[in-house]
Amino acid sequence: MSRQWHIGLAALLAIGLVWYLSGFERVPVTQRVGYSGEARLRPFLAAERFAERMGLAARELRALPELDRLPPGGVLLLPRQRQSIEARRAAQLATWVASGGHLIVEAELAGIADPVLAQLRITRVGGPANPRPLAVQIPESGRKLILSGFSAGRLDTGGQAPRFRVGAPGDERLVTIARGKGLVTATLDLHFARNAEIGRADHAELLWYLLTFQTAQELLVFHHPRRLSLWAFLVEHAPGALLAAAALLALWLWRIAPRYGTVLPDPPSARRRLLDHLRAGGRFTWSRGLRAQMADAAREAALRRVAHAYPDFSTAPPAEQAARLGALAGLSGADAALLLAAPKPAYGAHDLRGAEFMRLVHCAQRVHLALERGTG
Repeated sequence: MSRQWHIGLAALLAIGLVWYLSGFERVPVTQRVGYSGEARLRPFLAAERFAERMGLAARELRALPELDRLPPGGVLLLPRQRQSIEARRAAQLATWVASGGHLIVEAELAGIADPVLAQLRITRVGGPANPRPLAVQIPESGRKLILSGFSAGRLDTGGQAPRFRVGAPGDERLVTIARGKGLVTATLDLHFARNAEIGRADHAELLWYLLTFQTAQELLVFHHPRRLSLWAFLVEHAPGALLAAAALLALWLWRIAPRYGTVLPDPPSARRRLLDHLRAGGRFTWSRGLRAQMADAAREAALRRVAHAYPDFSTAPPAEQAARLGALAGLSGADAALLLAAPKPAYGAHDLRGAEFMRLVHCAQRVHLALERGTG
């Protein structure tokens, strides 16, 4: 029974494998990964390469002064976002066109000043969006081109008759107008010439038709470079380093930020103060039963200081000394007598009580304070 079960399982696996191999096959799949290298930085690189393969020289203009030295008989591709071109250079471009050049200019978006088209008496007018592809017929060959990618709006030529148009009359999306010996091609969008769109529909054929509308010597593409930005460079090339720096900054700020809560006590000093040593010495002397010696030391220190301040104090009678101590430190007669009492020849461990010791030291301290204040 077990052998039959294994045979049946193997048969099922074989049937499944045959069905999989007969029903599926490996085919290549195209996956778009976006632009890289020059194509990412130059939106009309494909148009330049296309013109070169068709036998027309192409190069890119990257600075405004190069617009002042345009070669005669060339084709200039001028995309939008060209606010750096002022009215003076716009007039120079109109003069260059009149002398035989061909200007292909993309209209600025609605609401943005466009001195180039204003100089050429062409304006952009808003209108409904038309996402459907447009069909245009080439007059010379009769070939019909299918185009897409034009945004909403239309071009108003100000009464100038176009030699070529894309869109119905009154709804033009692209117009070519003669100006002097040259041509002006104004368009709502130059998407048909950009890298992403030139290979779709009949966009490449439309571009070549515009480039050869009249005899051209060279294709010029004006691409004003973006202003260099350190932040943009780091975001593009070093996002990991920026994230690490931000994390370290956050940790450092968290480390130095003030904390809220109970105040912790200061840690004990590694080196004791002089007062700590004096206090420890006093406690040791007291624990050894030498309080009488400590009292005599306090008495002698106070009287020595009084005798230093008043030299005749030592020779005065005891009654006068007591009176002068009372006047100096505000001591009562009993306190002054306690302070003036002569030490005994010998003291035992318990001859001086604690209360009497504290009273004597207190009287000596009052004398010191009085002398420091100069009340005598």
